[in-house]
Amino acid sequence: MRSYFLILFLITAFNFCIAQKSKKEIDSLCKLCTISVTEPDKVDALNNLANYFCTNKLYKQADSVLTEQLHIAELSNNNSLILKTYFDNYISGISAWSTKEDFDRASDFIQRGIDFSKSINSKSINTNDYVALGYTRLACILRKRGEKDKALENANMALMNIQNIQSDSVKALVYLELGDTYQSKGNSVQACKNYNTAFDISLKSKNYHLESDIYHRLADLYYLLGDQVEAKNNLLKSVGVNKKLNYGEGLINDYTSLGRVTNEIYYINLSLALADSLHIDKYKVRAKNILLAIYTTKLKDSKRTLDYLNSQADLKDFYMQGGLGNYYFELGEIYRFGNNMDSALQYFTLAETDLFKTFDPDKAKYVYSEMAACYGARNDNSNAITYYEKALKYCTGLVNLTYVESISDSLFQLYQLQGDFKKALNYKIVATATKDTLLQLSKDKDIALLGVDRENRKHDEEVLQEEERSKNQRNIQYMFITIAISIVFLSMLVIGMFAVSKLVIKILGYFFFISLFEFIVMLLDNTFLNNATHGQPLKLWLIKIGLIGLLVPLQHFLESNLIKFLESRKLLEARTRFSFSKWWHRVKKQADNPEIEIEKDVAVL
Repeated sequence: MRSYFLILFLITAFNFCIAQKSKKEIDSLCKLCTISVTEPDKVDALNNLANYFCTNKLYKQADSVLTEQLHIAELSNNNSLILKTYFDNYISGISAWSTKEDFDRASDFIQRGIDFSKSINSKSINTNDYVALGYTRLACILRKRGEKDKALENANMALMNIQNIQSDSVKALVYLELGDTYQSKGNSVQACKNYNTAFDISLKSKNYHLESDIYHRLADLYYLLGDQVEAKNNLLKSVGVNKKLNYGEGLINDYTSLGRVTNEIYYINLSLALADSLHIDKYKVRAKNILLAIYTTKLKDSKRTLDYLNSQADLKDFYMQGGLGNYYFELGEIYRFGNNMDSALQYFTLAETDLFKTFDPDKAKYVYSEMAACYGARNDNSNAITYYEKALKYCTGLVNLTYVESISDSLFQLYQLQGDFKKALNYKIVATATKDTLLQLSKDKDIALLGVDRENRKHDEEVLQEEERSKNQRNIQYMFITIAISIVFLSMLVIGMFAVSKLVIKILGYFFFISLFEFIVMLLDNTFLNNATHGQPLKLWLIKIGLIGLLVPLQHFLESNLIKFLESRKLLEARTRFSFSKWWHRVKKQADNPEIEIEKDVAVL
């Protein structure tokens, strides 16, 4: 079975024309699958292979691996391994330009995971976490598929049981997906509220990777609202977080997103250079894809853009693996922006043929509107009208109003050129009405932007207040510890006036110096060490060993000198002269015979 499994995926890798470097990675992952002996090791190895295929848009292969993984997990009769198979994968990261078949398989797999989680009756496993995670992932897939109402329904299903979720990370993911779904429906204020809730959870749980992810969500929100400056600022905040953590993968993602938001090649080059230096290849395709888009829309030189695409084998494979329709559409875009309409139409026609076979119909409007634009540039008005009207049929919902306005205006001009003024007037009315709606939505967008800013200012103020409360609590505790150590030290000096044993003095001295030096280490740890080492355990361990190496001899030196002082001749003389026991005996005697004292005083007078 294992040898058959290896051969299956080697053949698959060959058939899909994967680059040599990628083939080596697959061979390495397959080898781990064959040499794994225990069931947990097999599940882990297969899970890594499935995630590799998901990352590289090889969803059919990923589905085959997950099926094999699920068989092994089920035969083990281990619920933890079965849950790992269903939920510890990248299946919800499926591309929005995936085929109907891929969407159906992913949705079915996640639904099976939800059903299995609900069927478990175990005290050791909190199934609420997995059920919520399943609904969150299902909402993500439905949102990418364009079924936004169903996505919101599933996101709310995840939210319904939020009080019973134990994992802070899962809680934050629920709010993030809810925010993403609201944003896809155009409700930016609700999206921002949910992002802020997730941000609060990440701060309390000190999940800095999640904090960086939320900054990316906020950047996308501002970018869609047209505020490029604020989008960039949020990404720079993420850069600050990942630099503090010294997290290379996070920085690669930050630089890539900065390139997308600003259209600056500088950030893409930073991302690619960092990925090369850290030997991390999985983020390079996204960076190259954004760089290709910049070349396509800015250079508008189809030859140079195609040369770049063909020189990057992994990028070309990425488009091929997304389906021929996706690849042909990208080639059509390169030729259209390069003003080579004949070649553009050739590839758009090929994309159209594959589109209805494999993709959801919602994607048709992109191809038809691009084909119409090409025919319009060639002055072929009849075909331009035909394809604009085809595209208009697939423009439904508020999200596509921009397409409706643009296409209707183009049809107005084309019918006017053909002398069909009646149809021209009809489309002019549609274009005008849609434009008015867009203007109203634009005002609503401004209002939404103000609402987002207001929510963020409110949230920032709450965060500052919480930080101030935490700071005050820390300062009070520091003051309490300082007073406690001072009281112990003064108690030692007072006790030294009594006739106590050397052992008592040593015990008190040991307690005092241990408390003092631990307090010093704690202060350094919370102020200097954590920032200097970025929380890296090895550096903290070495520095604390050095500190203890310095403080322990100092403790012994001060402790021995204090004991010598308490045993010194002068202190013994002072103790004899100012003996507490003599003073207490005199006071007690005076209290017992007050009349004698009065008579003595009277005699003096």
